Amino acid sequence: MGVLNPEEFVGNTWSGVWSEAWVDQAEAVIVSLGLEIADIEREGNGLLRIMIDSENGISVEDCEKVSHQLSHLFTVENVNYERLEISSPGVDRVLRRVRDFNRFLGEEVSLKFKRAIDNQKQFKGLLQKGDKTAWGLLVTPEGKKAQPYLLDFEIADLAGARLVPHLKF
Repeated sequence: MGVLNPEEFVGNTWSGVWSEAWVDQAEAVIVSLGLEIADIEREGNGLLRIMIDSENGISVEDCEKVSHQLSHLFTVENVNYERLEISSPGVDRVLRRVRDFNRFLGEEVSLKFKRAIDNQKQFKGLLQKGDKTAWGLLVTPEGKKAQPYLLDFEIADLAGARLVPHLKF
């Protein structure tokens, strides 16, 4: 693998779709269009879903361009799928790689740990740099006397990570 490596990948799905041979080539195509891969999923019935993102958000035209380019690439590379779906990652975007964590520093995230910490696996808080590790989560517990604390972690400790959506109307 060229672009991706397991040390900087969140979750237990490294051996899944992200490790397929075509991912690096698809990422190069998407990057050439000024975009990035946010997530990749394989669903039942042959659905291959690729979520794309950029600092400026994603338009329908972006999805159309990526779909057109990847359809050609996948034909040449003989990638097995029935339907290709290109979309934005949504307001609760998954964080998969180190660069996602760097991009969303200071944002509210929901983290699911592989192992329980004080009998708890899921935490919400502000993504920070850690004191003792690379990353930290500033957790503000509920309750009048509860004090905020920094939960240090490494990406390898996580089973999953997502942005917490904040919708403004």
